[in-house]
Amino acid sequence: MGQDDFNAGAMTAFMWIGTILLSIGSGMLAWNWVEPESFFGAIGFLIIWGLLSKACHFVMFGLIFTIFNGD
Repeated sequence: MGQDDFNAGAMTAFMWIGTILLSIGSGMLAWNWVEPESFFGAIGFLIIWGLLSKACHFVMFGLIFTIFNGD
């Protein structure tokens, strides 16, 4: 197994783990921030959760690309 194969596997593993952790973490943060008590509160929670999740994923993927793109 070459170094490129290892880097590709490690990058994939970090992205999967990061995706799971960021999705859960942003959901908890959005829930605590919005604290939905009605239908529209639930809709607001889902919107905030999606926005937080996408923003965090954008930053995480940028960092992982920067770390593993050592050419």
